[in-house]
Amino acid sequence: MRTVRLRLLPSGAQERRLRKLADATARLWNELNYTRLMQFRMMGKIDFKGTEHEFYHKYKDKLGVNAGQVVRLSNWAWDSFFETLRLYRQGKLPRFNSKPSPPGFWKDKLLGKRRLIILVRNDRYYLEQVNGGEGYLVLKDWGLKIKYAGRVKWSGRQGMLMIKLEDNRWFAYVPIEVGSKPVRSNPRGYVMGVYEKVQIEKPRGSNKAFIDIGLNNLFAVVFNHSDTAILIKGSTIKAEYYWWKREIGTYQAIRDWLRNCGFKTWHKYHAFYLHAVFKRRERLRHYYRTAIRFLAKTLWQMGIDEVFVGYPYLVGQDNGNEYNVNIWWFSKIIRWLGEVLQEYGIRLNVVNEYGTSRQCSICDMKHENGRVKRGLYICQTTGIGINADLNAARNIAKRAGYEVPMPTKILGYMVTTNGVKPLTPKEGETTKTPKINPTSLR
Repeated sequence: MRTVRLRLLPSGAQERRLRKLADATARLWNELNYTRLMQFRMMGKIDFKGTEHEFYHKYKDKLGVNAGQVVRLSNWAWDSFFETLRLYRQGKLPRFNSKPSPPGFWKDKLLGKRRLIILVRNDRYYLEQVNGGEGYLVLKDWGLKIKYAGRVKWSGRQGMLMIKLEDNRWFAYVPIEVGSKPVRSNPRGYVMGVYEKVQIEKPRGSNKAFIDIGLNNLFAVVFNHSDTAILIKGSTIKAEYYWWKREIGTYQAIRDWLRNCGFKTWHKYHAFYLHAVFKRRERLRHYYRTAIRFLAKTLWQMGIDEVFVGYPYLVGQDNGNEYNVNIWWFSKIIRWLGEVLQEYGIRLNVVNEYGTSRQCSICDMKHENGRVKRGLYICQTTGIGINADLNAARNIAKRAGYEVPMPTKILGYMVTTNGVKPLTPKEGETTKTPKINPTSLR
């Protein structure tokens, strides 16, 4: 399964229609969820069939058969809640898991307004593509034909469509079962994209790569067949995060002060706050996915067919801080990396990296004071120095059963908004001092 995200560009009339439909969808979710929550608090269980029948027919005239998608999503959320609650009562959940809470409501807690979301059944819409970057989303039940912008990469059977209003922009999320053919009852329920299967390329070789994920160095990569190493810096990601953190904190402080003093203008700063939160998430997502796409293509060009990546299990629970919870998206990065590597036919294996930063990859001993400032690791037995993140990557290779040569050539890269740029002098021009023409200063 892959999901394609498309930016919707509705007209004024279409915008008003979408808002009414999204408001009705949110009302259905909130009313159904509230009724089931009251039943759970009173009886400890809920009447699935009774509430499903009641609210489906209540909103069927407004939403059509798509009201059933909201009910099904609510059923799934409550089933998941009851299963998690059962495991919690049996003591089978991890120690850091608190008591599970019932499904929440689609609304902004401060404003009290409903979150605008529309769910559409997989056979009640289709895409009309004009070219590779734009087309029309047709919603059958409401007679809407909305223009969209975005590239449809995958071909396959479409799933339930979700339309969301994010930062006053409409986005359509189209799930696609890549490679699956449409059913006979819904011949138009097939999205025609660029690729009909997930694996686009075949591996060029049989070499192995080992990756340590960090913050200062987002990716530190070593190889079993070469003494070359790759470092992709993460300093731009940190800078982006802290810039938006300052913006979010400023808007939040002004909003709360105005709200506590009784000024209605706090609504404006709440909108600024929500915009900053959205932009921070989108910007970090862009940086991470840009770095992952570049790394995957580079590994494929180097003849890699298998990758081992270290995962710091329970680091957010045992040693949680702002870095490894808010900035460092461990699970998302590894999931995205696995999906992109799959396009190149490269397998991804996850290795527990606990202790790899303290252990010396040169003498195989643990030096408590081996890691010094500026990311340098010095072997206290031999006195040899090595980049601390590359030292961890070499230890990951040893845990996977491979020996990696000592890196002698390190290729450095920086993630930017316009792609990944090389830092080493032989790879690019970014480290050279620009030449100034004296005549231009006259």
